[in-house]
Amino acid sequence: MMEYRTTFQPLDRLLEIGCGTGDEALELAKRGCEVVAIDPSEEMLNLARRKADRQPYGTRLRFIKGYARDLGKLMPEIGDAHFDGAYSSFALSYEVDLEPVVDGLTRLVRPGGSLVVALMNRICAIEYLAASAALRPAVAGRRLAARIPHKVGGMTTEVFSRTVFEVTRLLKNSFELLDFRAVPAVLPPPYLNHIMRRLPSLTAILEYVDPKIAKFPLIRALGDHTLFKFRRRP
Repeated sequence: MMEYRTTFQPLDRLLEIGCGTGDEALELAKRGCEVVAIDPSEEMLNLARRKADRQPYGTRLRFIKGYARDLGKLMPEIGDAHFDGAYSSFALSYEVDLEPVVDGLTRLVRPGGSLVVALMNRICAIEYLAASAALRPAVAGRRLAARIPHKVGGMTTEVFSRTVFEVTRLLKNSFELLDFRAVPAVLPPPYLNHIMRRLPSLTAILEYVDPKIAKFPLIRALGDHTLFKFRRRP
């Protein structure tokens, strides 16, 4: 959320892809932004709408059902006016093909507008090291698979990991890369939390170190996820 607060300004018109229950959209609307948020889950959207209805700034929010890949089809509902920026926390990792997403973003984000996205990284150094140390080679190499099983609540779906190079190559014609960093860099993925709880001192050290090294060369390309900041080309 900190990246969104420093990137987007009050009165900006923003597009969120994969809003879930709307917490990030609500926070930005509270700061004065107008947000159009999409998500494929009607259940999540209904929760988000109820949250918005309880807030005086809820009128700055609009929730639309749809997948990231459907941005082009959703344009009549989204509106013709360009967005000052767009963001997505994880939703793009559910998309097997990002080209329709990039095409939609290119049409919707104004030249000079910001794009902030976080995606699952294909090469996670700490996951590989931890899984190798635990003698679990299948886990160590799981991100190299074409499709990766991923649990969301009680459901299992598929996610798709991508390297920094793959992401920047996909967006380079329409978006200029400004910055990227690992999120997190050396903290293990959430599914290893049960192990880290047994090592509170190590966890505290890693939590302290992680944000300080997340932008270091090489390290920033080897995290669990990668947070990218782009600017729409003229």
